[in-house]
This record gives sequence, structure tokens and C-alpha cells, in this order.
Amino acid sequence: MVEGRGFSEDERTGTASELVVSRKLATELFPEGGAVGRHLRFAQYLPYYSLNGLVITVVGVAGDVKNGGLAGEDEPEYYTLRRSRAEDWSHHDVVILATTLPLEATAQWVRTQVAQLDATAPVEVEPLTETVSKLADRPRFESALVGFFAACGLVMAVIGLYGVIAFVTAQRTQEIGVRMALGARRVDVLRLIMGEGVRLIVVGGLVGLVAALSAGRLLRGLLFHVGPYDAASLVGVAAVLTVVALAATLIPARAAMKTDPMTALRTE
Repeated sequence: MVEGRGFSEDERTGTASELVVSRKLATELFPEGGAVGRHLRFAQYLPYYSLNGLVITVVGVAGDVKNGGLAGEDEPEYYTLRRSRAEDWSHHDVVILATTLPLEATAQWVRTQVAQLDATAPVEVEPLTETVSKLADRPRFESALVGFFAACGLVMAVIGLYGVIAFVTAQRTQEIGVRMALGARRVDVLRLIMGEGVRLIVVGGLVGLVAALSAGRLLRGLLFHVGPYDAASLVGVAAVLTVVALAATLIPARAAMKTDPMTALRTE
């Protein structure tokens, strides 16, 4: 509850005239604020015929919930009091129990209570955490699948970058030998090879950034509480890729540093 109050146990035996609305519904119905204490009249054609035509007072505003799925938008909702009357119950009802008892004991107690009312009524009991986990199964699988292909792409990129830098370094072995024979230091050779890698990293990073921004809308359905153009995510991924790419470049660069000038000059 974010405003007003909820229902009381005493109201279950009386005439229902109270209503709790979600924050989003309160904003849509009363944009100027002050939803508590306002009155609503239900239409005559609603399936909940016990409320048809009634004028009900809003007594509280509750926080928004995701009944449309974990990745769905918050929908405007209202809550009515479930009284001790048959017309307030349907064939498919969900009851949430807060208890410290083990699941087995709770399930047995619930089935016993329901059986006293209707022995033929089927009862399914499961923890709320398990219910929420089931809703996350598909997004979790999709995220794992995308993560797997992303990891494969990262490994392939590292191998490719290492191969390119190693090939370029091998092609410039004689040049490196001449430079070192003329007085170039090992750090100069390291700077030379790393410069080649950095240029490739910058070009690839710019191309990848443009591709990521272009494909952002296609990935919107796989994201949860993160926008397709989230700055923190883009910066974090770019930083990880840069570090990995620099590490892949450093290996052939360090090998070039240890090149013997005389051996390099004799290389065909």
C-alpha cells in the first residue's frame, strides 16, 4: 500500500463498497491526485456481476505489479474485497498464503480446508518463488542462448585479432630487425606492434558500436529493465572487448620484443 489503507477482516461480512486501485490506474483516473476517498461506478456489462452498477469508494492505492509477465508493462488494476459470498468466487481462483510452515504441511492444510467445502475441487499448491521462476524460464533460456553466441563471437574475435597481429608481425620481422639494429629499443617495438592492434580495435569498435545501435530494437524483447540503448551496458561491453583485444595483441607484441636483430635480418 502506497496510499490509504487495505481491506479489513470485518468488511468481509458486510456490503462491499470499498476498492483498492493500483498506482497506475489511480494516475489514469485521477491525474490531479487524491484518489483515496473518490467514488467509481462499475459498468453494467462487466463479468463481475456482483459489482455491476455499484458505486464504490476508493480506500487505498497499491503499488503496481506485473500480472502480464516479468517483461511486460505494468497494467492498471483494481482490487475488490472477496467476501464470504458465492458470487465473489469463480471456478479458477488463486489464493496467496503467507506462512512460515513447510510447503508439505501448508499444502496438506489447504487441501483439507478445500475438501471440507468441495471434495471434488482440484487444488494445486506451489511456492510463489517457483511460480515466478517458471515465468522467467523462457527469458532465462533466451538470455543464456544469446550469451553463449556472444561468448563464441568474443572467442572468435580474439583468435582472429591474434592471428592478424601475429601474421603482420611475422611479415615485418626483417623490418623489426633493422629497427633494432639501428638502435630501436624493445619498448619501441612493443609500441609499434601495439599500435597496429589499437588501430584495428578502434576501427572494429566503431563498426561494432554502429551495429549494436542498429540491432538494439531487434533485441528489445529480450531485455528486462534495461533499454536497448543503455549507456552503462554499451560502455561496459566496449571496455571488456577493448581489454580482451589488447590482451590478444600483447602476446605477439611481446614475442616481437624478444626478436634477435641478427636472426631477424637473416629471415627470408
